[in-house]
Amino acid sequence: MKNFAEELAYWYLRFNGFFPLPNFVLHQRDLQSHQSADADLLGIRQKYVLEEVGGTHQDSCLFKHFGNELYHIGVICEVKSAGMVRTRDILMAREDRLRYALKRIGFFSESKVEEHLNVLRTEKVTFGRFHAVGKVLFTARPFQLEDWICITLKQAEDFIVNRIRQFPVEKGGAKHFFDSELLQYLIWKNTR
Repeated sequence: MKNFAEELAYWYLRFNGFFPLPNFVLHQRDLQSHQSADADLLGIRQKYVLEEVGGTHQDSCLFKHFGNELYHIGVICEVKSAGMVRTRDILMAREDRLRYALKRIGFFSESKVEEHLNVLRTEKVTFGRFHAVGKVLFTARPFQLEDWICITLKQAEDFIVNRIRQFPVEKGGAKHFFDSELLQYLIWKNTR
């Protein structure tokens, strides 16, 4: 991961049962651009996730946008640690990048990608029969957009810390097995 904000977002998704993929490369040939880019995070969560240590607890900041149905969930995430965010700075809002991410997540057939892309132009989440994909924006300060699920880095940090505090023995005893100095520090700080 490139920075602490992307790492917080990564662990927020991971502690919510996602398999996150950081810094997913979007190759130039598939973009309407003269250069390649990346998606800060893509994530997939299967609908029957069960993990003995906190895997069933979900953060309502995220999951309320996916309704009460059980869906396989995909997320396309942009992470901004700067104090002020402008909508033109949200790079994953571009259609070519969203299309690329939708294809990579792989929930919808090639013939259905454009249909779901059309929904994501104006909505936070697109729903299929068994799958849903949402656009998530992590920001330093509260920021609201009608067509993005917005979560602050503080909300992400609070969720992670609360999960650590719910399972202090399990998390504390395993802190060095997490491949993240930031997470190791948060576990150390909140389990002693």
